Amino acid sequence: MSESHHHPKLAESSVALDAVRHSEKGRLLWVMGLTALTMAGELAAGFWTRSLALQGDAWHMLAHLLSTGLSYAAIVIACRPAPPDKTYRYWRVEILAGLVNGLALLPVGAYVLWESVQRLMNPRPILAEWTLLVGAIGLVVNLVCAGLLHRHSHHDLNMRGAFLHMVADSASSVGVLLAAGGAWAFGWTWADPAIAAVIAALILGWCVSLVRASASVLLEAAPRHVDLDRIREAMKEVEGVEDVHDLHVWTITSRMYALTAHVRLSDDMPVSRAEEVGRALRGLLDERWEINHATLQFEVEEGHALSCERPAGESCRG
Repeated sequence: MSESHHHPKLAESSVALDAVRHSEKGRLLWVMGLTALTMAGELAAGFWTRSLALQGDAWHMLAHLLSTGLSYAAIVIACRPAPPDKTYRYWRVEILAGLVNGLALLPVGAYVLWESVQRLMNPRPILAEWTLLVGAIGLVVNLVCAGLLHRHSHHDLNMRGAFLHMVADSASSVGVLLAAGGAWAFGWTWADPAIAAVIAALILGWCVSLVRASASVLLEAAPRHVDLDRIREAMKEVEGVEDVHDLHVWTITSRMYALTAHVRLSDDMPVSRAEEVGRALRGLLDERWEINHATLQFEVEEGHALSCERPAGESCRG
């Protein structure tokens, strides 16, 4: 029995990862500054114009400002040197930040939805012209912030959370413009709370998606792009591999995937030959599924299920 352990990209990408993190921090600082200024203006204007949609957008931006600050802090912490017992450093802090970002939106969405229902029952006129102006400024700022974060949102859950906040704010600003336009052109007093309710529903949907993705990582579920059965079959097609069992795949942090597996070899081969099989398996996993942290345990005899994987009803002791 032998073991093969592989994680080349962790070392190779350390310099590149630091450069990415530096870029992320700079963009987040710009986003926080722009968001803080716009949020203060929208909140004051929302109370003055009596626009619930504008007030909701402002409170929404405040939640996003705090969450973006949390995202920035998560990157700083994740890049800090870790003590020896933190074998994966602080990479999971990014996932925790993504989870908190999603949870932070839940009460905001619920509040805006509740206020929208109350306003629909008791409509009030708004200062539509000023609401249009402030809403347009808010939309431009939100689109700029979303553009700053878009580049990093595809590979980082933490940045994805911050990006989704900006997208949600952009949708809110569009809703503000629609509501103010309806009130200004047609006198629709119901448009403001109705649009606010739609914004709240979108916010709740986005935050549920982010919470589910973050929780999936923390529960060490298989990544969404991974099919365990396909991985197992692909590994068995490698020359020298008879069977694969006790296969586990999980996400350490964004774009860093780990795998462990017991690999039964077709015959009792020399260590040098087993290493060749290991290299072939690692190349396969890296190329097809971007799994760059693989630990493989080679066996010759038929393996047995671990105690924790026995069928229901059987004892999991010893």
